[in-house]
Amino acid sequence: MVIISYIGLDLYLVGELNAKIHSQVSKILNIDEEEVVFTSYDSFVFYKGHEQTSINLLIKVEMDEKLKVHQKELADYLLKTSKDYSLHAFVYFNYFKDENSYLSVNEDYPRYLTAQNEKQEEDYDENISYSEEEIYTGNIFKDFGFKDDEDDEPNSFDDLTKK
Repeated sequence: MVIISYIGLDLYLVGELNAKIHSQVSKILNIDEEEVVFTSYDSFVFYKGHEQTSINLLIKVEMDEKLKVHQKELADYLLKTSKDYSLHAFVYFNYFKDENSYLSVNEDYPRYLTAQNEKQEEDYDENISYSEEEIYTGNIFKDFGFKDDEDDEPNSFDDLTKK
């Protein structure tokens, strides 16, 4: 597993960038595309109290130490592709041993959502006047049989609104 984190870049821009470069990153590393994920946080970079978001981008790559042989090529590629998203970028690597990582995949579901397996929202029908839908204003609790306690504390919505 390779985890590439973008710190100091709008998370939606990270999604856009990921769509453009995901395949090439896996090719550089010579691994299956499913072994690469990108992460982003609602994060900011600061320097002397001034926000540097989208000016100074930090890219953290975490991966198996066996992939270190591809470090230079991957760093160059990530720096090059970040130019459209940030003025400056810094890439650094953290390595782990494969034997120190674990994965659990539920075989009943796809490992990742994609355009092919993601359920799409139903289209908004412009011919329906949604503002004409009737709003229920009655007591939704009336059929639940609420009764007052002996201590005269309210137990129903009606009792709460009367006080």
